[in-house]
Amino acid sequence: MSMRIGNTDGTRWESHIASIHLTTDWRRLNADAMAGADQRVIAADKAAIVESRHEYAQVHGRTRFDVTV
Repeated sequence: MSMRIGNTDGTRWESHIASIHLTTDWRRLNADAMAGADQRVIAADKAAIVESRHEYAQVHGRTRFDVTV
């Protein structure tokens, strides 16, 4: 069995990874908010989401990608 990563369509992998990062950051914020985490933790989670959505937008060639935080 063999598996190859890094085919000619690298954008697909970049898009997938960016989507995973954005989803993970959103889930972390949601879990921390539900647990009543400290405001510094919530602020760090929100900053991570902003960074992730910028990464996602870059992969898709957009200047903005709206995610309500």
